[in-house]
Amino acid sequence: MNTATDPIRLIGCAPDLLPHFERLNRHWIEKYFTIEPTDIAALQHADKDILSKGGKIIFAAAEDEIVGTVALKHIDAESAEMTKLAVDEKFQGYKIGWRLVKEIMRIAEELGYKKVVLYSNTILVPALNMYEKIGFREIPVEPGRYQRSNVKMEYTFGAEHPQYTVAGELKTLINEWGQLLANISDMQAAARPKAGKWSIKEILGHLVDSAINNNVRIIRAQQISLLQIPGYDQEFWVKGQAWQFMNWQNLIKLWTIFNEHLVLTIRTIPTEVLQHTVKVNENEPVTLNYLIVDYVIHMKHHLSQINELFNLKKDTI
Repeated sequence: MNTATDPIRLIGCAPDLLPHFERLNRHWIEKYFTIEPTDIAALQHADKDILSKGGKIIFAAAEDEIVGTVALKHIDAESAEMTKLAVDEKFQGYKIGWRLVKEIMRIAEELGYKKVVLYSNTILVPALNMYEKIGFREIPVEPGRYQRSNVKMEYTFGAEHPQYTVAGELKTLINEWGQLLANISDMQAAARPKAGKWSIKEILGHLVDSAINNNVRIIRAQQISLLQIPGYDQEFWVKGQAWQFMNWQNLIKLWTIFNEHLVLTIRTIPTEVLQHTVKVNENEPVTLNYLIVDYVIHMKHHLSQINELFNLKKDTI
């Protein structure tokens, strides 16, 4: 499809378009799952099940062909459900789903809803990744909504999401430094600047230790406020993990993968628990928000050390 000559248009619902709502959704549901009773009500009687109850349906059109759709289903005065997102397989890969979701979310906010929920399944990885990038976060799924749904996500309008900023900054560090670190040889990474000082291997290994310990803190702090947890002996961990003797390229991969996981962990922290407090050893309590911000600051500090030991021609961070 050449979008320059065949642009995608987003259009509202009309009675003659409702068969396309059923066609598009029935195809993908039957491809991955089975049609459920709640699907039949929504697909065959969308006018009564969705529209007459205050919901909305929009479509994506390529010239005269309907190629995508999504609905907003009214729940109560403050919340709605985004449901029945479907894109024709011939037109996938052109971000039509993204555009439909962004538009239906704009409509939801315009209608005064404070939050939007959705139900999905873990096998729909591309869709879940898209929802997460847009700002949805996973919450517990109640039984009985859809048999196929093992994931529920929620978006809150107007809420500040500092965890998104931290996760984005961490992801940028991973992307920028992965290749720079790979340019260092194993021998160079193992060289200690002087007796008693960490090598580059040991510095990066220490950052893996930090990721291991902070991952546990971040998860546990979401469950309990005023959480008291032990610190860790950095020198003991660096020696005990034997980072000095690990293959350098494998160590880079480990640092990358663990922190990519932390990007996801941090991004999905519920906003309401960011003020939970954590007390490490005898230090003053700090908030979970402080903990994740400080994690990135700590990483920048040690990456700067690596830059000083081996001139990577990297701007100061």
